[in-house]
Amino acid sequence: MTVKTKCTKKLLDKLGDKSTSPEAYRSVMFKLGVKLGNSILKSINSQSNVYLACTVEDADFLAKGILTTLEPKVSKLAFACFWNQRFSPFEINELKVAPILKKYQEPVNNDIVQYLIVIKSIISGACVVRTNLTNLIQKIEPEKILIAAPVIYKTAEENLRSEFNKNIYSKFEFFYFAKDSTRDDKGIVLPGIGGSVYERLGFQGQDEKNRYIPEIVKSRRHQLVQKI
Repeated sequence: MTVKTKCTKKLLDKLGDKSTSPEAYRSVMFKLGVKLGNSILKSINSQSNVYLACTVEDADFLAKGILTTLEPKVSKLAFACFWNQRFSPFEINELKVAPILKKYQEPVNNDIVQYLIVIKSIISGACVVRTNLTNLIQKIEPEKILIAAPVIYKTAEENLRSEFNKNIYSKFEFFYFAKDSTRDDKGIVLPGIGGSVYERLGFQGQDEKNRYIPEIVKSRRHQLVQKI
C-alpha cells in the first residue's frame, strides 16, 4: 500500500477498520473526495469545462466531496451518475461485467469538455469504470480523461488501458492515494476500502443501492428543471 500523506492514511485506515459505522464511513468517503478534488485542481486549468461521472453508491459521499471542491473553481461542471449491476457471467470470478441499469446524465450541449473525470471508491478489475467510460465517450470527446479513486489494485491501470484504443488511453491520468497488491479468496482487495463498499456505506447489498436515488441527483435534476 502506497499512501501519499499521513492525514490520508488515517482516513484510509478508518475505511479498513471493520468497527467504523456506516455514518462515519460515509463521512470519511466525503473527506477523501475533497482531498481527491484538491489533487485534481492542481493538475487542471481552472478555466476549463469539466464533466464528472460516478456510480450511485459514491454519489452522495465520495463524488460529493470532489464535486463541491471542483465546481466553484472551474468554468462549468456537468455531472453524471450510473446505476451498475456488477456480476460474473457463468459464475466465472475472473470475468466481470457491469451493465448500466439506468443513468442520470446532464447535457453538455455544444460545449467542449476539457476534462472528463470518472470516479470510483475503489478500482480493482475496472469493469465498472470501463463500462461507464465507454458510455460517456459516445457523447463526450474530452481532451483529458482523469480516473480517480482513493484506492486502486496494482493491475487496475493496465487493465483499464488494455480495454481502449491508444487514442483514448493516451488521455488517461490516474489519481489515487493507495495502490494495493493483495486479494482474499473472494477477490476483495486487502486492505482496500475495508470490504464491500455497498455494505460499508449502509446499503443492504447491490439491489438496495440500485434502488437508491442520491440526494445530489435529486437536487441537480431539480435545478435543471428550473432552468428549462
